Amino acid sequence: HDTSDTQAKRMEKSAPLSTIKMQQAVRSGHHATVYEVRRDPGLKNKDVIRDPTKKVFPFVGGSNYKGSWNMDQKEGFGVQINPNNTKYEGEWQNNRHNGRGTLWVKKGKNYHRQYVGDWKDGNMEGQGVYYYEDGAIYKGGWYRNNKSGEGRYDYKNGDHYTGEWLNDLQEGFGAMSYTNGNIFEGLWVQGKKEGPGLYYYASTKKIYQGEWYDDQPRCGEFRSPTTEEEARFVRLLPKGLFHNEFKLPGLTLADPTGIIDIAVSDVRMQSIRRSHANPEDGEDGMYATQIPALALEKARKVFHSLANEATQSISIYRLAEVLYELGLSLTANDIAEIVQQLELKDTLDVSFSEAIEIASFIHQQNLESAERDDFF
Repeated sequence: HDTSDTQAKRMEKSAPLSTIKMQQAVRSGHHATVYEVRRDPGLKNKDVIRDPTKKVFPFVGGSNYKGSWNMDQKEGFGVQINPNNTKYEGEWQNNRHNGRGTLWVKKGKNYHRQYVGDWKDGNMEGQGVYYYEDGAIYKGGWYRNNKSGEGRYDYKNGDHYTGEWLNDLQEGFGAMSYTNGNIFEGLWVQGKKEGPGLYYYASTKKIYQGEWYDDQPRCGEFRSPTTEEEARFVRLLPKGLFHNEFKLPGLTLADPTGIIDIAVSDVRMQSIRRSHANPEDGEDGMYATQIPALALEKARKVFHSLANEATQSISIYRLAEVLYELGLSLTANDIAEIVQQLELKDTLDVSFSEAIEIASFIHQQNLESAERDDFF
């Protein structure tokens, strides 16, 4: 019986010479530096007048790679230097950066780190650290070359943001600490403060708690910190800044809760309408629902007639009475379905502004359902 080695030798003898040469040329294992060439992109420029008597070499130097191969594919550890003054040093698979690796950028005679971390199919993906040219540093999650997930960004001026990211922008909950000692904690939308948030003023040891829209505070309460919040002011102020504490006046509005609720609801409706604006209709063209001011006021009165005086909230299952004033007729089963859709707790108590958000959600669901029916 022939051994496998004998069979392989017989097959090799019977194979065409070109096939044998191709098999011998397939790179596997560790190789010394392999230089790649590419067609000269300048040859595509038809506006360049060339001397017809001189021969044109159609290729220019490309990248060079030193490392491991598998069946003519870069695989394992390797270093590649590219013609655009970048260098990748790390793990490869299927000819792409996959695994852990470092991207370097050449400045002058030396290479400087740009990114250290995880890669997937040639993209920064996973956990990694990015060193920006201006001195800023980001450490955290990545997805397809964009900051995504949890991460911390240290700005050149000393500010730093820690929180959630999406598509290279702050999105979700996050905290921004400023060099002057101030701190913002709250929600972000597309890189801007939007939604409920707390702003700690270090020099006065006071807090603004309220609603933000388009990176600006819109309505809320300026107050003294609680005992627990006092701990946020332990940081020393930067040189040249001093504490300027003062007592807030005892004057209050006749109905502060009601006024803030209406203001917060209006800001949130504005935010919802903007996020659902139809670009073809311009800045004021909204296809999201708009709740009339009169209906909003009626709903607020019903809400406060049902609300717990201490917490200024109602059970989510009493919402039907409030939402009726906003043109929504809901059963207990409808409320139960909303609780499930929004992943809320059955025992949840909601404020008036939260009730308005739920009403907007229902209006939007109804609108999308109507659009689907028109389409079909």
